[in-house]
Amino acid sequence: MSESFKFPAELTIYEVQDVHTELIAFLAGKQEVALDLSQVDELDSAGIQLAIWLVNYCRNTGVQINPLTLSELLTARLSLLNVPLTDLSAGEP
Repeated sequence: MSESFKFPAELTIYEVQDVHTELIAFLAGKQEVALDLSQVDELDSAGIQLAIWLVNYCRNTGVQINPLTLSELLTARLSLLNVPLTDLSAGEP
């Protein structure tokens, strides 16, 4: 079973640097992780950038994300931007 990282409810420019630092430490040496973004209810472009960076980082380093759970807000915003983070099996950046 993979370890899980739970994101805070607010993923804005004010939280992203701290969350990024926590993610780097969390991902170190892992081969599989669970990412829970289901509680994200406040989001700005910095939070979206962090989510995109995270998935690309995991793809590039071979870390499997299982499962990736997104909030309705994050899913809607990513859909507006045509960013399909949920299709991780394709392996494309």
